[in-house]
Amino acid sequence: YINHKLLGTHIMPDDIILDFGCGTGTITLRMARHVNKMYGVDVSEGMLKRAQLKLENQNINNAAFTKITALEEMFGAESFTVITSFNVLQYVENRKELFEQFYRLLKPGGSLIIAAPCFGELNTLSAMYVRFLRFVRIMPETYFFSIDEIEKEITDTGFTITEGINLSDLPERIIVARKMVMEGDK
Repeated sequence: YINHKLLGTHIMPDDIILDFGCGTGTITLRMARHVNKMYGVDVSEGMLKRAQLKLENQNINNAAFTKITALEEMFGAESFTVITSFNVLQYVENRKELFEQFYRLLKPGGSLIIAAPCFGELNTLSAMYVRFLRFVRIMPETYFFSIDEIEKEITDTGFTITEGINLSDLPERIIVARKMVMEGDK
C-alpha cells in the first residue's frame, strides 16, 4: 500500500501519523522511515509484540506501538496530521463512530488514508465464500459494505474525499480523505 504514490503525495516528512490496526507493524515501520513520528495501535497483543520486536531489530526511534483502549483517552484532539488504516475496517462494526474519532484526532487539513476490501461489491459466489470462512471461524466477524457506502460514511463525518483508487478486483480500495481547514483554523 505504501508506495511512491502515497509517500511524497499524501505522507510528508513532518507528519505525525496514527496507524490504526497496525498488526505486526510492517507498514507502520515502512512509513516511519519517512515521517516525523509514527504511532501504531492494535487490539492484538500478539501482533503488537511482533511489531515491537521488528521496531527494536530495525533500530527505528520515531515509532511506538500501543494496545488500543479508547483513542480519545490515548491521544488528544488534533494530535495527528495523517491517520492510516489498512485492511482493518471490514472488522469494525461501528465505522461511523470510528470515523468521528479519526476526525477529532486529525489536525485541520489532515488526511485519512484507508485501504479496505469492499465485500459488498463481491459477486454472490465470492460473498458466500467469505461468509463460509467466517462461519468456520477462519476469518473473524466481517462486515460487508460497498465502495459507495464507505465513502458516504466518510463524507458524512465531515471529510472530503480527494482520491479513490481500486487496488484489485477483490474489490479493494484506497481512499484518501481530508479534514478541511475551516475559517478560523490555523
